[in-house]
Amino acid sequence: MSFPSRQILVTLAFAASLWPSSVLSEPQVAFRPTEYDFGGIRRGEKVTRTFQLRNSGDASLELTGVRFSIPGMTARLPRTVAPGRDATIVLELTTDHMQGSVRGVAVMETNDPSARSVALVLRGMVHGPVDIEPLPAVFLSSFRGEDVRRELTVRSNQPGPVAIRLVAHRGTHYEAELETVEPGRTWRLTVKPAAGISPGRYDETLELESSDAVIGMIRLPVHVLVKADVYANPDEIDFGEVALDRLRPQPRAAQFLEQTAFVKKRAGAFRLRGIRSNVHALDIRATPSSTASGAFRIDVSLRSEALRPGSLDGTIFIDTDDPTFPRLTIRVRGQVVDKQP
Repeated sequence: MSFPSRQILVTLAFAASLWPSSVLSEPQVAFRPTEYDFGGIRRGEKVTRTFQLRNSGDASLELTGVRFSIPGMTARLPRTVAPGRDATIVLELTTDHMQGSVRGVAVMETNDPSARSVALVLRGMVHGPVDIEPLPAVFLSSFRGEDVRRELTVRSNQPGPVAIRLVAHRGTHYEAELETVEPGRTWRLTVKPAAGISPGRYDETLELESSDAVIGMIRLPVHVLVKADVYANPDEIDFGEVALDRLRPQPRAAQFLEQTAFVKKRAGAFRLRGIRSNVHALDIRATPSSTASGAFRIDVSLRSEALRPGSLDGTIFIDTDDPTFPRLTIRVRGQVVDKQP
């Protein structure tokens, strides 16, 4: 038996009309653009930016929430956007307590299956009464006797001329000089390790006195690291608090607590004669393990089966073939608890 082809087509079309559609209506969010650079502004000014969005889908778009990456951000947004319609989101950023490079992110939560969250960004530079570039801090790292210097630019943003002077040209572990670049406006601060200091880590504060009451006294942290010709960096490893109730179900999770240090020589190669620790739950590996090198990677992990509640404080001893530095030490810190509060 055969049926005319026209009758078959009509029958199939009628059956398809009775079957529910497999295509679901969905919203589709599109922002243009998603980032705004507000340039440079004075601290205390407010940034306001309107972002345009469109629902290109065939179902209602819902904006279900917003999360901010930094304090001082707010948003005004509609709860829903009809299919094919446009809407706006207004982001505001208050800068009363900000200075330097700023990047604030507002993450919009939506019911769009292909864009559950969309990030909108405000970025720029907030200038205070005085700017210190590149950072309002000094970091010095050198070998003993090495001439290393760091330069910072101090720039006044006050409307009139300002006088700034260095309170002390020498600290316990640093020496500093301040020279004028633009009178009343810009200065260059140069800092170097003090001559003759022993290897170690030192933290001090450098002070600049200003004639402007708004600027006042400027205090800059100075961090000095003087390295021996053979040294370990870092010279301390901290595992923090280790909770056994989290490690026991997944012993391999201990690998995520692994710490790394490096043992280096200023010039030339040396060998490691041995590594041991008085912290018995440690697993220590050196790379390379047997050949001479100018630098070694030391990976320190925890053996979960050996962990017991108590302190992990102790020392890693690294023996070398260098006659001047036959032994280096790395301090270990940490605490093992049964349960994390």
